[in-house]
Amino acid sequence: MGVPVGVAILGALALFNGIGGLIAGAQLMGIVAFGPVQTGTGVFLTGLIAFVYGVLFLALAYAAWTLRAWAWLAGMLLAMLGLFNAVLVLFATGSVAHGLAVAILPALVLWYLNSDPIRTKFVEGEEDRTRLGSGYDREQAERIIAERSTD
Repeated sequence: MGVPVGVAILGALALFNGIGGLIAGAQLMGIVAFGPVQTGTGVFLTGLIAFVYGVLFLALAYAAWTLRAWAWLAGMLLAMLGLFNAVLVLFATGSVAHGLAVAILPALVLWYLNSDPIRTKFVEGEEDRTRLGSGYDREQAERIIAERSTD
């Protein structure tokens, strides 16, 4: 079972976002300095939040590439937040063009993740992991149960 190309691309985008969050967070916390280090009220906390954000996106990238069910849910939630952000941009700028431009990618992600083949891939990925998680496949487990029940 292969990962669909679109899911792999979304996973790569999550990976890049996660790496960016780690770098930005590390810089704001003063761990890594790319030029002058910012100091002041709330900078460390902002860096910590960005760092955690980066770690979460790295986990999302891995989950997307391994077709975890929670990656589908996280992708849906992030796309819905993106649409909400588009509405905020629309109101903040007063420009329908800006609002629509911000809404395009989240709308495409929602459409893509809700397509039947992609939902099916995530369901199959989770079923395969559940069935093979203990090292047995379903037929072997049922045969062992049947043998024990006849004894």
